[in-house]
Amino acid sequence: MRERQGRAVGARSATRSKPESFGRLRVTVDDREHYALVTVAGEVDVTTGSQLREPLHELVEQRKHRHVVDLREVTFLDSTGLGILVSDHKRLRDRDGSLHVVTVPGIVSRVFRLTGVDRVVPLVDTIEQAEEALGLSPNRP
Repeated sequence: MRERQGRAVGARSATRSKPESFGRLRVTVDDREHYALVTVAGEVDVTTGSQLREPLHELVEQRKHRHVVDLREVTFLDSTGLGILVSDHKRLRDRDGSLHVVTVPGIVSRVFRLTGVDRVVPLVDTIEQAEEALGLSPNRP
């Protein structure tokens, strides 16, 4: 499992300076057997968006085309965050992959509904529901 907090994962992290948004967003990538689980906590906006965009791009570069993005701990999501997720959805769809977003009732899911993004990007309530949507049995690790 890799965790990102205001810096790149891997060797490049030592050469990047920390932006002002450091600490406002935490992104953790858990490479599971059949998909990548990306857990996001904090605020996703224009100043923190790259912290979400970069690991999603890296997963696609690594040919990991099934993403589950868990936004249950996100406290704010603006159009930048929505755009990142819509772009990821399109990139994955073009590669016969998929994106499922886990969210709970509240401000984040409301943003998806108000903008109509929930009609493009599948929303689910739990990681288990995302696994079922991916065709994985609930008992499978």
